[in-house]
Amino acid sequence: MQQRMAAIRKRLIKNSSVNVGVPASAGQTEDGISLVEIGAVNEFGSADGHIPERSFLRVPLRSNRDKFAAIFKNQVPLVVRGDLTMRQFMDQLGASAAGVSQESISAGISPANAESTIERKGSSTPLVDTGRLRQSITWEVEGDEQ
Repeated sequence: MQQRMAAIRKRLIKNSSVNVGVPASAGQTEDGISLVEIGAVNEFGSADGHIPERSFLRVPLRSNRDKFAAIFKNQVPLVVRGDLTMRQFMDQLGASAAGVSQESISAGISPANAESTIERKGSSTPLVDTGRLRQSITWEVEGDEQ
């Protein structure tokens, strides 16, 4: 029994972290600004206050804690039984979290764009211009490959 519990514990510890956001590999805009920088400025707001905070990661992920808890509750027994690897579970959790973030951008995030931004973009939806920021949101599982 102790060996079985040790094996289960080992399986649960592997790949026990998933990062969700805009990776450094997401690239740049035509102006040479990295999508990571654009994401960070919009997530936290600009230092000069010109661009307000429009959280497309922290707020939507916190708002969906119950959804992630349900995924955890339903999937961890599969990991314990060996029907699903921890990496597979973390991939499912990461995909769900990235989807929540992307959906929040599509639904519109407050505050609204400034009139000058609307004129430049031709749209009043914050964080949506070319769609590259939204499309760049992904996840990465940290840990062993099993």
